[in-house]
Amino acid sequence: MSIKKTISLLAVPFIVVTLFSQSSVSFAAPAKGQIKAKTEISASSVTLSWEKIGTNYKVYKDGKLVGETPENTFVDSAIKADELYKYLIVAYNGNQLIDTIRISTKAKSSTDNVSLKNENQNTIPDMTIESIASSNSVTLNWPEIPDDDNVYEVYRDGSHIASVSGRQFSDQDVTPSTKYRYNVIGKKKLNVEDINKIKKDSKYNNANAVSDEELLKLENTFEAIKFVKTLDSNLQSNLEENRLKESNVVSFSSVPYFSFRYMTFIPDYRVANPFSSGTYFLGNNRSYDVLSNEYKTLQNIDVTFDQPYYSTYGHRTGTGVTHVVDANNNPISSKTANCTSSNGAYDLYLLSPNSYGTDLKQFGAGGDCGLPYYDSISPDITYYYDAWMERDGDWRVKGSHDKAPSHEFYLYDRSLGYYITIFQHDAARKANGDVDFAALAPPYPSWTFDISG
Repeated sequence: MSIKKTISLLAVPFIVVTLFSQSSVSFAAPAKGQIKAKTEISASSVTLSWEKIGTNYKVYKDGKLVGETPENTFVDSAIKADELYKYLIVAYNGNQLIDTIRISTKAKSSTDNVSLKNENQNTIPDMTIESIASSNSVTLNWPEIPDDDNVYEVYRDGSHIASVSGRQFSDQDVTPSTKYRYNVIGKKKLNVEDINKIKKDSKYNNANAVSDEELLKLENTFEAIKFVKTLDSNLQSNLEENRLKESNVVSFSSVPYFSFRYMTFIPDYRVANPFSSGTYFLGNNRSYDVLSNEYKTLQNIDVTFDQPYYSTYGHRTGTGVTHVVDANNNPISSKTANCTSSNGAYDLYLLSPNSYGTDLKQFGAGGDCGLPYYDSISPDITYYYDAWMERDGDWRVKGSHDKAPSHEFYLYDRSLGYYITIFQHDAARKANGDVDFAALAPPYPSWTFDISG
């Protein structure tokens, strides 16, 4: 087998809130997004600055008060490379609260920070989006996402909202206390070297010839996704949320638990067998469904904090049966690929699961799983990602996958009681509408992602 790049636990936590004393603060009218902020980021510090609109300011970091200043700037040197941070800037006129704004950003990667799967380290650029949110606007800033013309397509909750030249976008059409999912997409054509490799690839191209015209249209896709929640229009609500976290008065009856669920599947009822004329592979015949039992590969990575009774990490995998039929759907044979997590190959794997203190866990995961037929000549379904998971629910995944078949990725958070969709990516298709399984073979274009919540 070739190696190439790339819970239902519905327990709802019981929340205990205790009373605490606070100093007297008067509140102005609802926030109008007066604070205009920006950041300067390195691997060792985060500098926040903003237009001066009041007399004094407080800065909260991940729910804790870390600074009080009359100046309109704050430098945070207590950070670690590659980690996510959330800041709340609170502006006052004397004791009168006049505005709040939240910044979600990431410290830059250190020079020695590499992917846990070393062969993948040079293919995944840092594309993490920074967000600056008020009650009535969201501003996104992103690093240099690979793209041919420096024009990026921006989506919100699945709908295209802008084509942006540059690396910033401001959304003024938002509702307070609402969570949005923003996608920023760049695309790059294949280079001449990759096109020549595809032309010479006798392993797969003999069965799926691709014309020069089609090759020139192929593109690598680079996608950055950011989940952003706007602030409440009630200033006091934003402040109290941080005070609760700072005072540590919220506790849970169960330990924090998260589960990453990654599935690949063939959406069609059946697809032509490229290696044997007149025969077909049965597909999974479905659309996206986090709880489906129909898939080609399934991988769950369970992450638990402070669990004394079982492992911090759980790894649960599955592979679907591959059925071959004739033109009349008469069964010919059925086999299941041997894609276990312990068969000595990169099949469905968990890499370097580790804890960094009590609040951060990191691991690598992926799949390199082929057909149970024609193993010597058929390419594998491959994907890979590095993941960062924090106790408070902040997370990031960064990786890539083949453009076939369909890929879907979800995260379960026990404190929420449901899965959120990280992404759902359709299988690449030929001009005639068939799934393009040539997309499984390197160096065909891949889909590269960097996503944070």
